[in-house]
Amino acid sequence: MNGMLQRMVATAVITALVVGGGILAYQRLLPPREQASGPIYAAAPVRRGDIRVVVEGFGPLYPVFSSDIQASAGGFVEAIYIDRGQRVEAGQLVARIRNDELAYEVNQLAFDLERGRLELASLLNLRPEEVTQVDPNRGIEITTPIAGRIFEVQIKRNDTVSVGTLVARVVDDSHFVMVAELSAAEVRPVAEGQTALLRVAGFDGTVSARVTVVDRTPIPQEDHFVFRVTIEGKNPGLLRPGQEVALTIETAQGPVQVVKPQRIDRYGLETVIRSPAEGTVTDLRVREGAQVRAGETVAVLGGEATARYIRRRQLDIRELELKLAQKQEVRENLEVRSPISGVVAWVGPRPGMRIEQGWGIAGIFDASKMMLNFQADELDVVHLKEGQRAEITVDAVPGRSFPAQVTRVDMMGKTEEGVTTYMVALEVTETDELKPGMTGNVSIFVAEKKDVLLVPTEAVFEHDGMPAVEVLVDGRPVVVPVEIGLVNARWTEVVSGIEEGQQVVTGSPLDRLDSERLDRERPPTVIPGPGPG
Repeated sequence: MNGMLQRMVATAVITALVVGGGILAYQRLLPPREQASGPIYAAAPVRRGDIRVVVEGFGPLYPVFSSDIQASAGGFVEAIYIDRGQRVEAGQLVARIRNDELAYEVNQLAFDLERGRLELASLLNLRPEEVTQVDPNRGIEITTPIAGRIFEVQIKRNDTVSVGTLVARVVDDSHFVMVAELSAAEVRPVAEGQTALLRVAGFDGTVSARVTVVDRTPIPQEDHFVFRVTIEGKNPGLLRPGQEVALTIETAQGPVQVVKPQRIDRYGLETVIRSPAEGTVTDLRVREGAQVRAGETVAVLGGEATARYIRRRQLDIRELELKLAQKQEVRENLEVRSPISGVVAWVGPRPGMRIEQGWGIAGIFDASKMMLNFQADELDVVHLKEGQRAEITVDAVPGRSFPAQVTRVDMMGKTEEGVTTYMVALEVTETDELKPGMTGNVSIFVAEKKDVLLVPTEAVFEHDGMPAVEVLVDGRPVVVPVEIGLVNARWTEVVSGIEEGQQVVTGSPLDRLDSERLDRERPPTVIPGPGPG
């Protein structure tokens, strides 16, 4: 009980001392009652001194050059050739990816492209490398693939045709083909290369031909088997498909005269000509029964439909070229190489992993040059411009500064909660002891003057659109317009308007105190002005 009483007494004493001391300290700040006849102002003298303007800020350091390497295609990681913290050079192989499906796609696209070029080249009678450069309005010539005679012409001038429209039939009637049917006894001595003689009813003499194929497979026919023998020869002009002839084959055992009459099956070569494109027949150059050479023009297609067709085929080829180039580039990038020289920050996959397109392989950064961005307020940004020198310090490397240079000052600020700031970028070149992510403290020297008139910056305000200060004249403030020079957080240079030794109101908390409320004998404290330097 006595201990508790003692503690209560001690607490009361301490409280009384604190309160009493506070009241005493407050009363000592107040002037004597007899001096409190009017407002009292905190002021500072106009003095001569030196002023230096330095803009300061801070921000994280990051590399100017960095790259996150991504997989250009999916596949299996065959090998990784780098590790975290390793130094690599631009173009160095860092990984290899395997993708068999991509190799197949490249080969298929190359095949499709070559086929498209050849088809259009054949259509336009050009070299394959020229087909995408030709004028689509030149038209298309329809040619015959073989030499022969034209039959069954199906088109005429000014007809509109589509792809596949039958144009005509062309046959090479200088040769004939006959597939004879022989009995077992007749075919036994027959061999390939033997001479065959054909006799046409109503004509004297025979036509000589040659046995080219002997098929000894029995084919049932009524009550016996027959065997087919192919005979080919030059047509003297009198033979035609379906014509009946008598056949004799000269064998090593003597001539074999086939009992059953045979028929000519077809001419040696025969084909139909179809329109290879859409368009209008602008020219027809053959007539029924005309003899033509292989590659000779039969008709010409033109008009807008033909031009559109050619243009569409050209676009198809260009699209294939683009797809092939893209796939080839992706295939080449399966050998992943570093785009820059620098240090490996991280490595993602490991050998044997399957990855997809766009997955990260590794991160590389070049720490030889670093950047730092910081926000400057509207009072500081007016002093900044690109190219200014600066210094960077970091807490991790005490006692050393790193040279830097301003590379960008934003022209437009960003306002948040009534405060406007501007982004300022600097480049740091001496980075041997710096690491990305360190916080850099920025000092940008702007200007310096010596032996000039100075007032506290807090004494300067705007009056009627001009800078001004309040000068105490006979104890009362008088607004005086001034011309100012350099300004920093503490001091402002005054170029003209006031003189050394004058007192200016500083705007301290004691400014314009009501003298009627002051009841102590101590005058207000006067804030000293700047000394030299």
